[in-house]
Amino acid sequence: MKDGPVADEQDQAGADVPADPTDSLDLEAMGLEDIELTEEEQVAQAAAQSRPVRKVAAPVETGKGRATPKRRTAQPGGDEHQRATPPQFVRESVAELKKVVWPTGSQLQQYFLVVLIFVLIMIGIVTALDLLFGAGILAIFG
Repeated sequence: MKDGPVADEQDQAGADVPADPTDSLDLEAMGLEDIELTEEEQVAQAAAQSRPVRKVAAPVETGKGRATPKRRTAQPGGDEHQRATPPQFVRESVAELKKVVWPTGSQLQQYFLVVLIFVLIMIGIVTALDLLFGAGILAIFG
């Protein structure tokens, strides 16, 4: 049962398979079966015979019969993006803020202390480097 693109793909799949050189050459019919082959020709013939053969799968008939529409085209039923009015924006913002998991008071204190300690350590490192490089510059150019 050949119909549509599936049959074309199957016919093209057979065209991709290279022909076996021993199939096209019938040495007995030409009276050349007693000819000695060189070592290179024997290796080439063995390599040609050892090539894998592509198996052609049975045709699959699961197509939907139509092309998938592009995303850029407008969807029927109109799901187009429209700008929100200011009251709608406020309602949506409040709804999103209700979804946020807010830290408790003790968690807030812990986070504050962690950030404060980190910032103080970074201030100390930058101050130490500034003093070190400043003293070095004064020693060189001073």
